[in-house]
Amino acid sequence: MSHQEIERHSREELIGLILVQAEQIASLQGSLTQLESDYDALRMKFEKQHKPPTNSKNSSQPPSRDQKSGKVVNRPKRKHGPKEGHEKHERKLVMQPDHVIELKAASCSGCQADLSGQATELVDVNQITELPLAQAEVIEVRQYGVTCQQCGHVEIMEPPEGLEMERTFGARLEATVTYYRQEQHMSYERTEASMLTLHGVEISQGGIDQIMQRKKFNTRFGTV
Repeated sequence: MSHQEIERHSREELIGLILVQAEQIASLQGSLTQLESDYDALRMKFEKQHKPPTNSKNSSQPPSRDQKSGKVVNRPKRKHGPKEGHEKHERKLVMQPDHVIELKAASCSGCQADLSGQATELVDVNQITELPLAQAEVIEVRQYGVTCQQCGHVEIMEPPEGLEMERTFGARLEATVTYYRQEQHMSYERTEASMLTLHGVEISQGGIDQIMQRKKFNTRFGTV
């Protein structure tokens, strides 16, 4: 904006423009701060991803846990865990996590001073792979009928596959129950408990049996 354009505006208009620009600058500064934080996190994840394998030379790991180069050693069999001398695989870090939690101190633990306005420096990045909370999804299907004004025929919309009106449980839930029963050979009691504990689904043993009978019928007649 030139000097002449500024002179055309009133004092109130200029104050309004200044306030708008101040908001824009504050927004840009916040975006810049977030970009800098994301860059530091990406840089640290890259460094972690390309660091050499952990061994007794670059960490406090004992030499007995170092990866062995194909050397056969007569040792007693271990009761659990991977094979002795197996190749170690570091878990890869993802570039775009689903959630980011930033840990920034609000006060000093030494003198209780306020640190909320102080500049921070990224010191470490860690990624935790977690399962979502077990929460069953309830789908309500509402089927409507409409009478044709031309011929009087009542048209009822049929539900898509997987949402049939005679269904009580969805296809994924039925597949999970079938997997537990057929592939893992779990009893009705264990299947019932696992569905509640792992998936948050209350299902009776009779409901489990209905699913299994439906599976047998569909397999026999080649339906879904």
